[in-house]
Amino acid sequence: MFSKKVGLVLSGGAARGFAHIGVLKILQENSIPIHYVTGTSVGSIIGAFLCRGYGWDEILKIARDLKWSELVRPTLSGMGLVKSDRMESFVNELLGSVDFEELEIPLKVVAVDLNQATEVVFDSGPVARAVRASSSVPGIFEPVIDDGRVLVDGGVINNLPCSLVRDLGAHKVIAVDLNANPANDQPPENLLDITYRSFAIMLNNSSMEGRSNADIIIQPELHDFNYHDLSKADDMVRKGEEAAEEALKRLKRLR
Repeated sequence: MFSKKVGLVLSGGAARGFAHIGVLKILQENSIPIHYVTGTSVGSIIGAFLCRGYGWDEILKIARDLKWSELVRPTLSGMGLVKSDRMESFVNELLGSVDFEELEIPLKVVAVDLNQATEVVFDSGPVARAVRASSSVPGIFEPVIDDGRVLVDGGVINNLPCSLVRDLGAHKVIAVDLNANPANDQPPENLLDITYRSFAIMLNNSSMEGRSNADIIIQPELHDFNYHDLSKADDMVRKGEEAAEEALKRLKRLR
C-alpha cells in the first residue's frame, strides 16, 4: 500500500515518446500507483491517454498504427512546415472531446507563449487543444493561436515539469526523460533531422531543473533512435521497459 502521493512527469521527445509506453507497462504491471501527471509535447499526449483511463497496452495498440499523415498536413502559411489540426481531432476522437476537469487523474500540460516568452500551463478546458499546443515544435509545426496567444512546444522552456506535479500534491516524483544524451555521431541527413537535433539540445537543457526536482529519473537509452521515425515503436517501448525495470527496486520503495 502506498502512503505517498506519486506524481509522474513525462518529457517531450517526439517519436521517442513510444518509450513512455514501456515505462507505463512496468509501472502498471507492478501496481505502482500514479496520482498526478504532468507532461510536455509527446509526454502530454501519453499523459492525456493515461489520465483518461487507458492502459499501456491500449496506448501501444494506437501507437503501432500511427502515421504522421493522421496527425499533420502540409501548410503554406510560412509559420511552419505542417499544421497539426489533425492531431487535435485525433486526440479528441479517442478521448471523447474531454476537458481536464473530467480526467480520472489530474493532469497539467506545458506550452510556451511566443508573444510573452512565458510558460503556459493548461489544467482546464479542452485537453486536445492543450496537447496540440504543447506538441507544436517551432519551425516544423505551425503555432497554435489560442485566445490571442501564439503557442508552441513546452520543451522550449520546461521539458520536464516536475515542479508542476509537486504543485498538484505529489510527495514523490517519477520523471521520464527522453533526451538525456542529445549527442549523435552520425551527420544529419536533411533539414528535418537538423531541426529535430537542434531542438533535442534545447530539450536537454530545459530538462535540467526538472531532473534536480525528481525523486526517481528514468532515462531510456534512445541514442540510436531519431525524433521523427514512427516505424520503430516496439523497439522504443522495449527501451522504456528496460529503463523502468532498472529503476524498479527504487520505485517500489516509494511506498
